[in-house]
Amino acid sequence: MKRSPLQNFGNSCKGFSLIEVVISMFILALLSGSVYAIVTSCMGASQTTMTQQLTLRRLDAFLRVTREAFLNLPPEGAVSLAIGHSQGGDAEQELVIDKPQEIFGLPSLAGGTLILAAKPNSDGTRTMTLLKIPPNVTEQQRKDAMAARGIPLLPKLLKPHWTFKDATPNGDWKEEYPAGSPRPLLVRLQMQISDLPEPIEAVFYVPPVTASTVTSTNAAPSPTP
Repeated sequence: MKRSPLQNFGNSCKGFSLIEVVISMFILALLSGSVYAIVTSCMGASQTTMTQQLTLRRLDAFLRVTREAFLNLPPEGAVSLAIGHSQGGDAEQELVIDKPQEIFGLPSLAGGTLILAAKPNSDGTRTMTLLKIPPNVTEQQRKDAMAARGIPLLPKLLKPHWTFKDATPNGDWKEEYPAGSPRPLLVRLQMQISDLPEPIEAVFYVPPVTASTVTSTNAAPSPTP
C-alpha cells in the first residue's frame, strides 16, 4: 500500500537530531551561567553594602561616645599618650584618661584610669578597646589589667594614630604627649577601617579648665529647705 506524502512528512519530523540537542544544551548552559553570574554579583554587592552600613553604624557610635567622653571630662581629668607593647612585642599607642568620672557610660573609678588601646587581632587588624585600671594598683596588677580583653568599641582598625594639640596659638599637632602634659585642646584620631575605602580622621574637642569650672565643680550643694 502506498503511503501518502503527509505520512512521509510526519515520519521524517518525529524528533530532533543529536546536533540540535547539543546546541540547545550549550545555549541553555550559557544562559544559566549568565543568570548565575548576575545573581552572584548582586548578592556580593548587597553583602558588601550591608557590611559597610554595619561598619558605619559602629564607627558613628564609637565617635559619638568618644566625643561625649572628652566633652564631659571633669576638671581634674587628664589626657596623655603612653606607648605600650602588644603580645608580639610591637609598640602600640595607648590613650590614657586619668581620673575620669562617668564617661564612656561607666561609673566613677574613684581616681582610676581609662585607657583606649588598639588590641591586635589574628587577621592583622586591631580593635579599639576600653580598659579600666583601678587606682593605687601595683605594676603587676596594671599589667594584668592591660592584658585583659576590656570592652571592645570598634573592630577592624588599621593604623590607628593619636595626635594632640594644646592651647598654644598656632601650635602644631604633637606626636608625643606624656603624662603631666598640659590638658590638650584637641585630640585627633586617624585610622583606616578594613571595610571602608577611605581613611577616617576625627578631631575631638577637650573643654579647657577655667576658674569658673573648678568653682562650680567644687561648690557644695545648697541645703534643701
